[in-house]
Amino acid sequence: MRNPRLLRLISVLLCVALAGGALFAPMTLLAQEEEQETTTPDIPTVLQVNPKFPAMTGTADSTFKFEVEFTYRSGETRGRAFDLAVTGPSGWLTYIAESTYKLDSQISAIFLEPYSTKAPIVVVAVAPFWLYPEPGDYPIELRVSSGDIGDAVTLTATITARYGLTAQTTSGRLNAKTTAGKASTFGVKVTNSGTAILDKVTMSASTPAVVSGETWDVAFDPANIENLAPGDEVEVQVSVTPPANTVPGDYMVTLNYEGDPALSSSPPSLAVRVSVATRTTWGLVGALVLVVVVAGLVWAFRKYGRR
Repeated sequence: MRNPRLLRLISVLLCVALAGGALFAPMTLLAQEEEQETTTPDIPTVLQVNPKFPAMTGTADSTFKFEVEFTYRSGETRGRAFDLAVTGPSGWLTYIAESTYKLDSQISAIFLEPYSTKAPIVVVAVAPFWLYPEPGDYPIELRVSSGDIGDAVTLTATITARYGLTAQTTSGRLNAKTTAGKASTFGVKVTNSGTAILDKVTMSASTPAVVSGETWDVAFDPANIENLAPGDEVEVQVSVTPPANTVPGDYMVTLNYEGDPALSSSPPSLAVRVSVATRTTWGLVGALVLVVVVAGLVWAFRKYGRR
């Protein structure tokens, strides 16, 4: 026979257990939810290299300056040091400067704080202009790294052709002497001072005004120069002949030089002063006339001076 008191005790204990479970279950779920809410998700580390102008254009003797900024995001609270390295075409001078205001201050590393703003660095590239590099695009690579974090960017320096020409007399003087009707010859050194080949160099002259229908004659030997490479020079013989009836004196003859393709700057010219003297034949005639006049005066003095 069962004990009624024991049954009632068991029933009371079961009720208390069920009530306690129903009370503490929401509290356990609430604690779990709060724990989930306070867990911070992982923030990925990101490094980006951002050039302001990834491509620049200039002549071979230009200095290319690329400003580069960085974007650094990380869950870390402390900053990191990043190594910097730049690689350019063969023969080029490349380095990294601290800023546009400190181009002489070269750096090889930079310290970045997460989510902070850093003044842009400058990648400097100088072409070997003395080797006359061909016009075209030249890649320059910037690499930034710290451990397993890194990024790289390719910058482009585009070299354009510069067409230049210089001319000077071989003697260094800008004057010549001659007589009317006779040629005066001197040398002129023509040099390609640009960075690309000149297909053709033509020469011309501006001469004094026409006198009595006769013009000055200026001849060039060679008459034209073809395929003049950068740095090369050619000596041209210039022959200047004034008209036979030119009055003695000083005259200006301007030698002009043009290039094809057209020169990047004003074409050169040489202003040569040509001193024209009296022709020798006329000098002899004048001397003969003078002798005749003097002889006539002597004869007349002797003949009529005795009376």
